[in-house]
Amino acid sequence: MAMYKSFFDLPPEQTASTAMPRTVVFSNGTGSGSMTICPLFLGAELYYNDMHLAFFEEATAPMRNVIEINHCRVGRYECSFGANSCCYLAAGDFAVCAAARKKSSSCFPLRHYHGITILLDLDAISPEMRKQMEWYGVDLDVIRRYICTENRCCILRSEPTIAHIFSELYTAHSVPDTGYLRLKVLELLHILTRLKNREDVQQTEYFNQHQVECVKQAAALLTQELTVHRTIEQLAQEVGLSPTALKSCFKGIYGSSVYAYQKEYRLQLAQKLLLETDCTVAEIAHRVGYENPNKFSSAFREAAGMTPTEYRKMRPIG
Repeated sequence: MAMYKSFFDLPPEQTASTAMPRTVVFSNGTGSGSMTICPLFLGAELYYNDMHLAFFEEATAPMRNVIEINHCRVGRYECSFGANSCCYLAAGDFAVCAAARKKSSSCFPLRHYHGITILLDLDAISPEMRKQMEWYGVDLDVIRRYICTENRCCILRSEPTIAHIFSELYTAHSVPDTGYLRLKVLELLHILTRLKNREDVQQTEYFNQHQVECVKQAAALLTQELTVHRTIEQLAQEVGLSPTALKSCFKGIYGSSVYAYQKEYRLQLAQKLLLETDCTVAEIAHRVGYENPNKFSSAFREAAGMTPTEYRKMRPIG
């Protein structure tokens, strides 16, 4: 997920001991985001990602022997490796892949993503550093060979030991301590070196790009035409998928069923309209696709814990 000129590209005199963490803020037509980049040592850096957008285009970089590690704390993140290998990280998921095989853009289906990226440039890490890592039981070649071959994206879901390491990395975000971050990353790599002997690696579910594009088209129809009520069969026919493929791929991309996704979007939009407009509750109910205002109020109360009228009272004065 490295979008900007990375620590790997700094002049030789700017080593990890002199390069300081920096935050880069960016935006496009879909929203905004930021990255805090923390150099660890030559050939290794850690990113804290805070995204509130649908996607961003990454800068083109020369092909490198790079391992990319991603952890999703909130939201969803799309990992794409070509025409027939697209998978998704959900909250709590952790993935290891070969960065050079990834496409040049990062996508966030829910337009909201918080996570960590660790990049390891195997060609840039010095022999001396590799020896130190081996003393800690870290073998980068084992990780590269076992996990990152043949476009493989290794995903672990809610693995307790790894989840604990990442929780400590998130805690360290406010005041990054390079020495502490190095230790936690080495601990993580120590576990990954032994991953080939473990049985907790999950089978990654991949979708091809055609399916993904069809499902994203379906999501657009659901959110742009809220007053149109479609069955799963009708929606699947419109986007060119079978009902079974639509339901399976939609859950994989967005983490919820078709109707649950649309319902959540409707209620989020209703919250926004209640706070930002003077439309009546009945008008808002119609705009977000509810023919019956009473059903809208019941659904809103179930989701928000209060009625639309009570929620509107939270609107700032002035």
